[in-house]
Amino acid sequence: MIERAFALRGSHLADGELDAMIERFVEHYRAGMPGKSRPYPGLIAALDRLSEAGTLLAVCTNKMEGLARPLLELLGLADRFAAITGGDTFAVRKPDAEHLLGTIRLAGGDPSRTVMIGDSRNDFKVAENAGTPSIAVPFGYSEVPVETLNPTVVIPHFDELTPALVERLLG
Repeated sequence: MIERAFALRGSHLADGELDAMIERFVEHYRAGMPGKSRPYPGLIAALDRLSEAGTLLAVCTNKMEGLARPLLELLGLADRFAAITGGDTFAVRKPDAEHLLGTIRLAGGDPSRTVMIGDSRNDFKVAENAGTPSIAVPFGYSEVPVETLNPTVVIPHFDELTPALVERLLG
């Protein structure tokens, strides 16, 4: 992210600067959690619907696990997930299939009964690499319209994230 920000401004980082900037960013981010972060509209109800239907939920993010986990805890969401993994949990990260497959294993899930829900190129690529269907939401962090990233299906709001949709994708 820091490298991209410098590139967007037409600047470059000198050797050795990146590590110090990452450390500074992590300190700042951690100190300000949760900041303005809030669950997207309809997310809590969607998680409730899926959980009530017996769906096992997990988080597979490229954010550092040491930041993702406390953020989810501060938002009151962490206990909803059987596993929370970050970009530093495994030796690989999304879009490498092993990041998603490792998350599924930690959650006690089954890759053949998995659907990836996301908002970015890495989310849909990891799903493809792991052989799982994907659901895209058009809000979040994608630099391009999610429809162009080949998700299995796009939903415009979490109200459409239902057990029936998940079962249709798995069927």
